[in-house]
Amino acid sequence: MTERVIGELGSRPAIKRPTLPLWQNGLVIIITLTYLICELAFNSRLLDLVGSLSTPDEIHSMERYGRALTAIAAALLVLQLVLAGNARLKRRGIDFPPLYVASMVFSLCLLTGVVTWQTVERVIEQQVAQSTGEFRQKSLLAQLYQQSLIDGQQTLEGIPLDPDGGQRQTWTSPSGKAFLAMLPLLMSSVSRYHALLEREAAQNLRDSISVQEGGILGYYKAWLAARAEIYQDYLHYAQVSQKETRYHGEVIPARLDWEAFFMLEGVQTTLRDRLSLPRQSTIRPEYPKDDALKQFALALQAPHLDYAVQQQLPRLQGALASYGPGGVNEKRGEDAARAVLVPPIALMFSLLGALTHLAKLLYLLLLPLSAALLYITSWRPVRLLNRHPLTFPVLLICLLLGMFSVMNNGITASPAYHALRQGLQGADVAITGEPSALSGGTLLRVIHAVSIGQSYSYPLNHALRQNLLMGFDFGYETREK
Repeated sequence: MTERVIGELGSRPAIKRPTLPLWQNGLVIIITLTYLICELAFNSRLLDLVGSLSTPDEIHSMERYGRALTAIAAALLVLQLVLAGNARLKRRGIDFPPLYVASMVFSLCLLTGVVTWQTVERVIEQQVAQSTGEFRQKSLLAQLYQQSLIDGQQTLEGIPLDPDGGQRQTWTSPSGKAFLAMLPLLMSSVSRYHALLEREAAQNLRDSISVQEGGILGYYKAWLAARAEIYQDYLHYAQVSQKETRYHGEVIPARLDWEAFFMLEGVQTTLRDRLSLPRQSTIRPEYPKDDALKQFALALQAPHLDYAVQQQLPRLQGALASYGPGGVNEKRGEDAARAVLVPPIALMFSLLGALTHLAKLLYLLLLPLSAALLYITSWRPVRLLNRHPLTFPVLLICLLLGMFSVMNNGITASPAYHALRQGLQGADVAITGEPSALSGGTLLRVIHAVSIGQSYSYPLNHALRQNLLMGFDFGYETREK
């Protein structure tokens, strides 16, 4: 826009113009657009984290990135307000030195960012610290339930099935990931779902152990590695032993063949310890591969998983006090509570920041654009847009939220979702010992809007992360299955 045009626009009092100088308005637009790209990319990565196996460290890393983006969002709002206030003062003849203005802007933005960072951290840590032993225990069970759904070990009744009879495609879709982000919080905080979590605990724990070990193939590789070590012991025994010798405290005869050596009780005990098998298990030196390891699964993996569940389940289902301060499950319970709370809170802050700055970006663009158009035309819609430039962005966002609240996808239209809606009528959400202002019905409405919104926004957000941010992972690296 030329200086002549700007001058003529300035002589028209009916035209509303940007408060900021042109260069400052452009700078804020560029910074806001950069923030939006990062926020939307983070949003897609957060859903990737929810839809897969993740560690406490990865969750904590994503939490830090989420807090940083929220802090930046707050600082950007302060940036615009301070610059606008300085511009108004300058019009009144109060002109501060540029260095003073720059220092003031930097200090206030930094202070706002730090306060916001600490506030969000305090919100999460306070909820974790004050969470009850019951919530922490049920959070662990809810995570196991969630992972069983993600891994395809079980299906959620009432959710549409994939062509292969499972639901893996459903849970890896954007809407499925958004639903799973909220499901553990829903199930761990609403008491009517606790019986379901407890009933499925043993099977879900068994499935979780199997997945962490890499399934039957992973456990088979562990057996191969253990057998290879025993074979090295046998080679040493065969070379140096011409008479009776000792092996792990047991006297064994000389010149045993491989199979006889492998079946020695000392060898079997060593293998049971390595492979976490019950004492009555017998381990053979060979298992056929032409039956897709069915004999191996029946003879070794199944007893191993039964034994592992038998060892771990009592602690998982321990007294609720054990999850409190000083209890044996305190750290484990805190990690579970944090893993259940962080994704929904981060997702909500992410969406709030993105929507707020989307409205701000549209305002910053529409105000100078409508002012320039009024120089060419006096069309009534353009005049209205110029007089109320924030109305259109706010109405657009309200319209989108309203549409997301009433639209449906495969999950929100399913019988399972309708059963959740009926079951949550009047249900309370209990995280800490104090009554929660959030009801089960409200939580489900948030789940609905987020699930629908992610169905449409995730492809764009993922493309932004991959192409503009060069695949930046925000502290979570996808593991190939």
